[in-house]
Amino acid sequence: MRAFLLIALLASVSITAAFSDTGTLGASPAAGPTGAAKSPGRVELTISSPAPGARVESKMHMAEIRGTATAGADGPRGFDVMLVLDVSRSTQTACGADVDGDGEIGEDPHQGLYAPGEFPDDVYSTDPEDTVLHAEVLAARTLIEGLDSKRVRVGLVTFSGEVDPTTGLRRAPEQHDAELRVPLTRDHASLLTALDEVLREGPHGATNFAAGIRLATQELAGMSGAQSRPADRHKKVMLFLTDGIPSFPAGRADTQDPEDMAAAVRAARVSQAAGIRINSFALGTDALARPKAATEIAAVTLGTFTPVIEPAGVVAALQAVNFANVEDIGVANVTTQEVATDVHLNPDGSFIAFVPVKVGRNKVIINALSSDGAETNQELVFEFSIKEAEDAEKRRQLARLRKMSDEMERYLLADEMKRKRNRDRMERVLDIQVREGNRSQ
Repeated sequence: MRAFLLIALLASVSITAAFSDTGTLGASPAAGPTGAAKSPGRVELTISSPAPGARVESKMHMAEIRGTATAGADGPRGFDVMLVLDVSRSTQTACGADVDGDGEIGEDPHQGLYAPGEFPDDVYSTDPEDTVLHAEVLAARTLIEGLDSKRVRVGLVTFSGEVDPTTGLRRAPEQHDAELRVPLTRDHASLLTALDEVLREGPHGATNFAAGIRLATQELAGMSGAQSRPADRHKKVMLFLTDGIPSFPAGRADTQDPEDMAAAVRAARVSQAAGIRINSFALGTDALARPKAATEIAAVTLGTFTPVIEPAGVVAALQAVNFANVEDIGVANVTTQEVATDVHLNPDGSFIAFVPVKVGRNKVIINALSSDGAETNQELVFEFSIKEAEDAEKRRQLARLRKMSDEMERYLLADEMKRKRNRDRMERVLDIQVREGNRSQ
């Protein structure tokens, strides 16, 4: 649909260009000296590279375009994002995908696929780097690597809950079931180091939603005891990942007591009062069998709940998050009449695109669409020439972008197919019920 709109836009630009070649679309806002185009509506578009009139060189007939889109005239100056990861014992289970890329997909040997004794009883993934926790960490790492550190501060909280092996209750009433790994920071490299440490420590304990939410709220809101400093006009977002249901702070670790969910919802209400939005992600069948807690903490804060049927899909699911209220970015070359298919929009509104080009002068349109339907266009004119030396880094970037896009497309397609099968099954069940009801009358 977006490609069709861009092709239509190309046609209109071609007509406009016959009368004027000023570099500005007739209905689009003009670009100022900083390169920012301000929409009469609610979208602002800034192209960071290449600069207007610049010479772009590459061995590929592709030009890399980077920029940022923001929605809302009085929108946030930046974003504070707290990643909240479930590191409970259940995250040691195989996630169903080759997370570490070694060609082997880890499987749970307890599912009857292996002979008794082939793996120890405490092994839940035949490849120890293909667990749910590894999928969570890969998703967090991929997200962080795509965010603009100038506009986005990121922090990291993990949660679980130490269990007394004798009673199954919390080991100590005063224990802290959540840990602040990294306060909100622009040093995104420190977060990657912390994620490595999370993997080294491995899964452990029960699942205390409330503890993770409370600690993340304390940091995002800059409450007493927080290690993070508040930032003016930053939108506050919590990304909450779990593969289970809350089993603490009340009762035994192997049972969900009503107070476990009530505590999580109370913590989420504090988040909502502090202007924090929780986007929750429920990974796998256990989390989706009883998703009420994960849905409630999102609903209370006007956030989103995302069911991730296959835990490995969390990598694509987290990339699909949109906390900048920017729905889509489209890029097209007016000169060659080609639409860029390799475009990646990050959750913070920053984007990278590879657009087909020809040698010489190229005029490119960049189109930004906000979540509320407002949009803006900006034209960029630059010169392109062939670079004799191999541009290995750009090829790696393009390959990574295409892989990410493919993973996201597969995730969305698989999710839709499973939903359709579920709808079809339930329609058959309803049909059977109706027919049996008619026969009994």
